[in-house]
Amino acid sequence: MASPFKQDTKDFLAFLQQNKPIRDRIAAEPNKTLLYAGRFFKPIWRELEELKATYPAGSFTILPDVLERIAISGPYGTLKRYVQAVEAKVPWVPDGFTLWRALSGIYASNARGKVFFSVGSGVDRGKVLAATEIAVLSRNPHLDSQTREIVAWLQRCIATKTTDINFGLMPAR
Repeated sequence: MASPFKQDTKDFLAFLQQNKPIRDRIAAEPNKTLLYAGRFFKPIWRELEELKATYPAGSFTILPDVLERIAISGPYGTLKRYVQAVEAKVPWVPDGFTLWRALSGIYASNARGKVFFSVGSGVDRGKVLAATEIAVLSRNPHLDSQTREIVAWLQRCIATKTTDINFGLMPAR
């Protein structure tokens, strides 16, 4: 059976698979990983962009920031620009969603220590957090006990189809 993915998506996924040193760099420093999904007053990713200005630099790290720091050879310069270029050429389902699931799964598997969360409403299996990150975190042996408790609770929310989670754990300012 033929793959449902466009060639650009296949090429990007192959690039990730063939480049373990790059996969290893898709990580925040220990105790800096922040995962997010949904919305509060606006999409959480937008709220986090605004919050960054109110926190000391480096208090937390989100996946797009990590991807922007990973230089790659070729026309895109960074891993973030590469995935964005592919995402612009392919349909969200299944391609774009799969691209971000792959990157987010790697990010969650590389998390160490405490993980921070900003989870709003509208979080269902159509969000990468529910579809990938929580399951990957549940298997990550390098997390602290508080994160493990939060992950177990989020797994229950996902299993019971609770979509309006509205939970946050942010670092102290």
